[in-house]
Amino acid sequence: MIHDAQVNLAGYVATEPRFRKVAGDISSAKLRVAYTARRRDKETGEWGDGPTSFVTIQCWRTLADNVAVSVHKGEPVLVMGRLQVRRYQDPEGSPRTAVEIEATSVGHDLARGVAQFSRTRWPSPATADEAEALAGAPGHGDGAEPAGGLTAGAQPATGGGAPDGNGVIDERAVAEFARELSESLGASAAADPGTGAGAGDSEDAGADAEVSVPA
Repeated sequence: MIHDAQVNLAGYVATEPRFRKVAGDISSAKLRVAYTARRRDKETGEWGDGPTSFVTIQCWRTLADNVAVSVHKGEPVLVMGRLQVRRYQDPEGSPRTAVEIEATSVGHDLARGVAQFSRTRWPSPATADEAEALAGAPGHGDGAEPAGGLTAGAQPATGGGAPDGNGVIDERAVAEFARELSESLGASAAADPGTGAGAGDSEDAGADAEVSVPA
């Protein structure tokens, strides 16, 4: 049996994510999320805000890279992860308790706004010849990254966030998705003439399907 405390949290980002590299080249991002519980008064029957709570969210590896680029203070987010409670001593030697959520997923709360998703592209693995040549190159040993590849902590080239990115925006995949969606909308309109959709409507649907990609 796995003993674990799964947590789903909806709140607002209270601090900008703090990004850093730990244990060599592992991406880490921490942020604080605030949430206010709604409670019903037993006497009046009216709903009101309870006290606001703050919790630390810990993100690792690719999730940390993407959070550092995408999430900012004041934005509504949904967090999924595991609850962790750890005890430590502060510099004065007093016992303290830290409550954190080790996040497995972080995203914007679309019930409170809109967001645009951009897929990241990862480099293909090195061929056997490339790997052998890289392993024999001076200064490279076990665990060396593939030739022409990106480091594990590289960030998407979207601007902002952490200094070393992790993948790049796959403009071709986004454009292909927009084209397929446009063709699908056009085919649906042609197959159902009773909807009254004309050529102009098909063009509008294709325009709506276009996705703008950051430079």
